Amino acid sequence: MKRIADIRQIITVEDTVLIRNVLDGHTEQFRPLADRHGPSVQKFVARMIPSPEDAEEVTQDALVGAFQCLHRFDAERASFRTWLLRIAYHTALKRLRHESRKRWAKMEVEVEELPDQTTDELLNDTTDERLARLQQAVSQLAPEDQLLLSLYYQDGHPLREIAYIVDHPDSYLRSRLQWLRKKIHQTIIDLEET
Repeated sequence: MKRIADIRQIITVEDTVLIRNVLDGHTEQFRPLADRHGPSVQKFVARMIPSPEDAEEVTQDALVGAFQCLHRFDAERASFRTWLLRIAYHTALKRLRHESRKRWAKMEVEVEELPDQTTDELLNDTTDERLARLQQAVSQLAPEDQLLLSLYYQDGHPLREIAYIVDHPDSYLRSRLQWLRKKIHQTIIDLEET
């Protein structure tokens, strides 16, 4: 664990030096930043934009956007990588909205009425059939909701960091995650009934 923290510290120092150089007019110094962080940005974008070509284009747009507004980067608020992910998130959302790719699953049942205990029991069932239904239910969510679930449950990002990336308060995300769990629960029940 200490080694990972040491590596992150080295990267942060290197990023800071490169950013300072770019801001001082050595624009070619942005290339190492893009090379270092581009793959993680593209992986992040691919969670929202399924087409590899479109995900690559959105990644490039996000990196160009980061270059253009590098003077607004504040190392006190977030790491450079987290700041880039925030730009990538908003760039991907803009693309999704522009191309009208978002399709929201409509729920006939008011998911707020589902008890938390019932939802927890269903989502903790790890049988193969239930896991397949879970995956199917998650795939019906809007891309930004899928990303939120992925960042929190799969990647283990702290809510504070996710809040910065997606530009929503922690309290909203906490409520959203709870609502999503209930929505997934109801979708699984609907899938099992059909």
